[in-house]
Amino acid sequence: MLLAFSSITIAQERVTTFGIQLKPIIPMGFMDTGKQQTNQNNVDFILNPRLGMNFGMVIRKGFTKSLSLETGINFLQRNYDLSVTDLDSNYTGGASFKLVNYEIPVLGLVYVRLGDLLYMNVAGGVSFDIYPSELRTEDYYVDNILFRYNWISTSLLANVGWEYRTRKSGFLYLGASLHRPFGSIFREFITYENYSKKEDVFFDLSGNYITIDIRYFFHEDQEKKKKKTKKKTKSIIR
Repeated sequence: MLLAFSSITIAQERVTTFGIQLKPIIPMGFMDTGKQQTNQNNVDFILNPRLGMNFGMVIRKGFTKSLSLETGINFLQRNYDLSVTDLDSNYTGGASFKLVNYEIPVLGLVYVRLGDLLYMNVAGGVSFDIYPSELRTEDYYVDNILFRYNWISTSLLANVGWEYRTRKSGFLYLGASLHRPFGSIFREFITYENYSKKEDVFFDLSGNYITIDIRYFFHEDQEKKKKKTKKKTKSIIR
């Protein structure tokens, strides 16, 4: 469809724009973004993701009338609830915790013009994800430790959105994104010990998430083309 509309696609040719973005992380039950659970010797272990947040800055560079490049840096906080239920003793406990990391995305964008000031874009690329620390939480009977696989990893990014471009007041953007790491980001070890019972389980955290993207780009004028100057040659008459 993008190829079919290539004759009417318009991007920000020779325009570099700076913007800010807010991306709530929405817990879903598909694409491996939902809860994880297991039962071991009549003890239920449930890891449930909650609403998180991703926010930061974005820089967009227009190269042609159909293509742009986008990058920036984001701060991300994932929130989780861990629940441990011993069905034999009616004990329920656990912990709430958060994982913090930073992201540097690199995306290629293609635009389709839908109206005078309304545009649609699709984008794809990668993200370089930085995990600064590991984590440990404790409850009375539950010990929860998370070890990162790598302090930096890469992820696949896909995005679709709609953009309203005012003539002098910048751009407003609404869209959605999928962030999918190429491997698990953390391994979570959980130990439940209650009198004579001791159970050890682990979860691999995929790091997949879906966001609703809200952005604002500040207005920037188009860069002027550099004119080529011809060198004058002087003829020497002898």
